[in-house]
Amino acid sequence: MAARITYLLQFCGVSDPLQLFYLEQRSVEAPGPVFTGLRPFQLDGLLGWAQDAACRRGWDRDRIQATVLEVWMERAEAIRQWQLRLQEEPAGHLLVAGLGTQHDWEQRCEAMLRV
Repeated sequence: MAARITYLLQFCGVSDPLQLFYLEQRSVEAPGPVFTGLRPFQLDGLLGWAQDAACRRGWDRDRIQATVLEVWMERAEAIRQWQLRLQEEPAGHLLVAGLGTQHDWEQRCEAMLRV
């Protein structure tokens, strides 16, 4: 029986679109998680992005959906704090989220250490 892949969803912070663009470009150049910026920060937008990322990466869409829903429920208070913080930020700023397998996140961290 094959091991089931675990996906990790992280909320990284608030950023302006240019910094998010640079982050996304670095993600294209090196393996690792995928990133997006969200505003407003709502479940439907997060889920839609995660499903699109799953299609592009060949990930298990059902597992991705389950991961997003689990994180949304388990981190409800933290998500509410991110939503409030985003309201205080300038209109163009976005909440940055990253999604990937544990291996994707490990590769990302190792790449940062090599810089």
